[in-house]
Amino acid sequence: MTTQIALSPPAGPARAPYPAQLVEQTRLPDGTPVTIRPIRASDLLLEREFVVGLSPHTRYQRLLSGRRLLPGELRRLTDIDYARELALVALAQQDGREQLLGVARYVRDDETEPESCDFAIVVADRWQGHGLGEMLLRRLQQAARADGIRVVGGITLSTNVAMIALARKLGFRAQRDPGDATVTVLRWAADEVSRAVPPAGDIPAIGAVAHADLWHGVSH
Repeated sequence: MTTQIALSPPAGPARAPYPAQLVEQTRLPDGTPVTIRPIRASDLLLEREFVVGLSPHTRYQRLLSGRRLLPGELRRLTDIDYARELALVALAQQDGREQLLGVARYVRDDETEPESCDFAIVVADRWQGHGLGEMLLRRLQQAARADGIRVVGGITLSTNVAMIALARKLGFRAQRDPGDATVTVLRWAADEVSRAVPPAGDIPAIGAVAHADLWHGVSH
């Protein structure tokens, strides 16, 4: 999937405290224990390793280009203002050390539409198809709604059928961009009760979604 989100630093001196209430110990459907929690500035090296380890295909779906992130952009993705944005990471002990398996994030976009945000999600290639993308996106929706967000939007490549399937499963509307058929626009509105988030379940692997500065795309 691919969803762009702005990487410019937020204005204002004060930042919201770390949302510790979102820290969760859980398991994937295959039994793998994982920790889901908001990202921290100290996760920079984990984030760098995660991004470097993505395959060219997953990176392209996430960034909508083949470019690599610059060090300043990686820092921006980990050192965030929780009043404006949220990034949920999934972590697990693998090969004797902690590794980042996936991340889902949103950035508020109230200037474009009140009570709205742009979102992005990407899952490491090794962990695609294990239900992690659904787990992260479902919790991101819940956190956004608790933060007063009513609309969650993003974009993905129209060929990213797994991401589109996951988004639809979780209540998003998917529509081809009228100006670019290669891109599909994803939109979830909290007041559309007929598309309420369904119970948890598993789904095949997905790509990445990004929106104007979320690190670019949406990928599962």
